This record gives sequence, C-alpha cells and structure tokens, in this order.
Amino acid sequence: MSAWRLQWRPYELRLREPLETALGTVRVRRGLLVALESADGCTGYGDVSCWPGTEETGLPEAVVWLEQAATALHAADPASVLADFPARTPAALAARAGLETALLDWQARQAGVPLARWLRSDAADRVRVNALLGRAGWEAIVAQARAAVAAGFRTLKLKVTLSLADAELVAAVRATVGDEIRIRLDANGTGDLETALAFARAVARFDIEYLEQPVAGLEELAALRRRSPVPVAADEVLTGPDAVERALAIAAADVLVLKLPLLGGPCAVLAAAERASGRGVDVVVTGMLESGVGLAAAVHTAAALGTTRAHGLATAHLVAPLGIAEPLEPIGGVLAVPTSGGLGVTVQFTQNEGVE
Repeated sequence: MSAWRLQWRPYELRLREPLETALGTVRVRRGLLVALESADGCTGYGDVSCWPGTEETGLPEAVVWLEQAATALHAADPASVLADFPARTPAALAARAGLETALLDWQARQAGVPLARWLRSDAADRVRVNALLGRAGWEAIVAQARAAVAAGFRTLKLKVTLSLADAELVAAVRATVGDEIRIRLDANGTGDLETALAFARAVARFDIEYLEQPVAGLEELAALRRRSPVPVAADEVLTGPDAVERALAIAAADVLVLKLPLLGGPCAVLAAAERASGRGVDVVVTGMLESGVGLAAAVHTAAALGTTRAHGLATAHLVAPLGIAEPLEPIGGVLAVPTSGGLGVTVQFTQNEGVE
C-alpha cells in the first residue's frame, strides 16, 4: 500500500489593482494549492489554476481529478498516477499540472537542489522578464512604460485591442521608451483575420517583437502569420500537447507562449519547448496570475529552458497575498531563481483546510 497523502485547499487572490485586458477586467483569481506528502513527512507543493473567468466550472472539475488521483495513490506511487492521468480538458490539465509540480517539488527537495536544476542540470540562475502593462488611459500606460524602463525592464508587454486607436497608443509608447526596448502586444484572441492584419500593418513600423494571439484559432493564426509583417505568437489556443503539435505542424506562430496549467505541468512545457526548437520556433513561459507556488514553478521551468527571450513572470506585484513567504519580485527586469531545494519557497498551507 502506498504511503502518500494528497491534499488541497482553495485560495483566492485579490489583485491590488484590476487588470484590464481586451477580454475584460480581472479582479480576483481563485485556484487550489496542492500538497503531496510522503511517509517521511517531506511535502511537495503545486498549484491548480484555471484560465481567468473559467474558475466556476473548472475548479470543481479539477477537484474531481484530484480526488481520483488521491484514491489512486492508495495503491500506486505519484509517478505512476501521473503516467496514467488522462488529462485532456483544461481543468484536467490544470489538475495534472498541480500534481506534477508537487511531485517535482518533492523530488527536488529530497535531492536538495532547486527545481530548475532538477529539471535541467545547466539551468539558469535568473530569468529576464517583461513588464506587463494593462489597459488604461493613454497617459497612464505611457507613464507605466516610462516607469518600467526606469526600473530596468528591457521588454514591455501591452494589452491591446486591434483598433487603430491602440496602434496610435503603441506609437506613443515607442516614442517614449526609445528604440532599444522590446515591445510585445497581446490582444487575447479578440479579433478576426482582416482586422488583425490591418493592425499588424499599422504597428509594423514600431519594431514589434510579436503580436500575441490576435485571433482565436490556430488556423487563423497560421493564415495571419503568412501575411503579417509582424511576428505572431500563440497563447490561449495552446491548451495541451496536441494543440502544440498542431500549431507546429501548420506553422501557426513564430513564438509559442506556454503556461504550465494549460499544458499539464513543467515537464509538458519543457517537452513542448524542445519540439518547438526543432522547428525553429522560440518559446516564452508566462504565468496566469496564479498563486506564488504556481509562479515559482513557472520561474523554475523558464530557467530550465535556457531561452534568451524575456518571460511573462513579473506578476507578483499584481496580487496579494501570493500564498508564499517570498516576494518573487524582479530587480532590473530580472527574476532570481530561488536557490533552496525544490520550489525554494515557504508555502502557507494550513493542514486542516485541506481535503484528503
């Protein structure tokens, strides 16, 4: 009989300031903290985070998957349970990501090495990150851009619609920060092909690093990429390994933006990055405004990739509390990877709030 114990508890994170995106306003994030404990008392932690706005249906489904995993652990070890985890739906993938992260955290803690080094022996000890600028008035966004550059960020990510007014906003930001700063634009899949193409042509002269998810589907992205003067990135549409394979097969994007909960965990992200590299496609790891446990896992995964692009992980300042003791705040546009064993964070997990 297995001696493993799996618990979880819900969390709610209120954003310090509402984050405005093309899809709407994010004010609160809800998810699940996962704890995987072995007979010797060593515990690994994970995070179950659904896409913003889908928590009401996604989290109950994720709990069902965790309940099944907890039952399976009575007779099998966690690695075997993960190998048999039939994760296809977004909620199941998020649950799998939480369980896999907890197991990897446990393994790295037992080995006494940071998770990044457990994933890859030559992992970086720091990762470059972009500053995230939500939708606001022009003056506010330009001021945010100026402040981010002053703080040391070399890459900015702007939430945009595909309107000509936002093309003018991009021009204002570029004029403010100069030519050396990279600018990314994220439309959250809100446009159609022709609107996205017109927007790409309007902003091309501002040396945009990439336009992220301007349309909803992979086929639309592929069609846009063939005609766009601006590199195209895929994000929300990459829900699971099969979607990554499809994106690569049809050359849908120049860059893949990968999220641990959407793919099923750190190992799935690393595997996707390896496949993308074989096709000459770069990757960026981003968070989902999850707990500090999920953010720490994403930071370690990004460090294991060894990519040169900035990652979308400078989000700790947006939510409070994160569920961990460490701040995970970037300095000069760079995040230091926690150096103690596993995730390297002190998790605030109250045992009597867990569900077995």
